Amino acid sequence: MRNNKLISVTSHQMQQGATLIEVLITMMIVAIGLIGTGGMQLASTRYQQTSYMRGQGIVQAQFIVEKMRANSSAIGTYLTNDAYATATLAALPADPACGMTASSTCTAAQSAAKDLRDWRRALQAMPGGRGSINSVTAGGVTDTFARQVIVMWQEKQQNEVGTSGTPDPTAEEDASCPAPRVAGVRCLTMTITP
Repeated sequence: MRNNKLISVTSHQMQQGATLIEVLITMMIVAIGLIGTGGMQLASTRYQQTSYMRGQGIVQAQFIVEKMRANSSAIGTYLTNDAYATATLAALPADPACGMTASSTCTAAQSAAKDLRDWRRALQAMPGGRGSINSVTAGGVTDTFARQVIVMWQEKQQNEVGTSGTPDPTAEEDASCPAPRVAGVRCLTMTITP
């Protein structure tokens, strides 16, 4: 009878140890699951930001396209031909002081200059946001009315480790951007004929 009691105590003690191991394994599985869930949440946030920035790029391109359509008589003045480094608000001519009052109306060319300044100012809401408008050339012939609108912004890459001050040296260049291309800058290009 004593042997049975001893065996039962020993198996009960072993059962307590096995339960502790089961709890530790369960905790490890839950921790790995939580780390995976956190990674998925981070990736989801990054993709959401990318989608938002592309949506903003479309809105900004449509903004200037509508301005060009409304002022189509001055389509020749809607040209900036800038790469990312030079596509800043400072690169445009000074703001024409017109249209502020009923007595100071703008000419078509002055309206175009104001539209370009307003557009580049609005682009500054995007991270590194800039814009360029180029003429369209096909087969060696330049279309006098067609325009290529390019909205440019800095987009953080999936594995990027840099900051806006020190960008990631491994970031890719977007082939749709005007040359010289800058790593980490994304471009949305829209060709229109007003």
